[in-house]
Amino acid sequence: MVKLTQEMKDLVGRAEVAKVLATINPDGTPNVGPKMSTHVLDDGSLAYAEVTAKHHYENVKRDPRVAIAVVDWAGRAGFRFIGEAEIHESGELYDLEASRLPPEWKPRAAVRVKVSEVHSLSGPQAGERIL
Repeated sequence: MVKLTQEMKDLVGRAEVAKVLATINPDGTPNVGPKMSTHVLDDGSLAYAEVTAKHHYENVKRDPRVAIAVVDWAGRAGFRFIGEAEIHESGELYDLEASRLPPEWKPRAAVRVKVSEVHSLSGPQAGERIL
């Protein structure tokens, strides 16, 4: 697990930036979609609420390898976080994620992503591994 920098934490914490999750479909093709509930859980992990429990959820249950891109389009800055996801259908993390959402959006699960590497998505450094 890596230690996220303050710059990374600050960007993930901003509500207006895009947060996009990539998972692996059973046939090996990518599945990409927004996960705007994504936030920093601790120095080496991100977390999000799994509300729809559809493709991403099924993919993570089968193969925990994921990537999350967090991008500030206006600022032309961002990071790609790569790691392994853990699904929590009850317990402390689930309760935390549920508390962050409106009651009518009760999550099916909470997902913790233990970040193993980070790539820049900013300018000329885009694509370079930085952690």
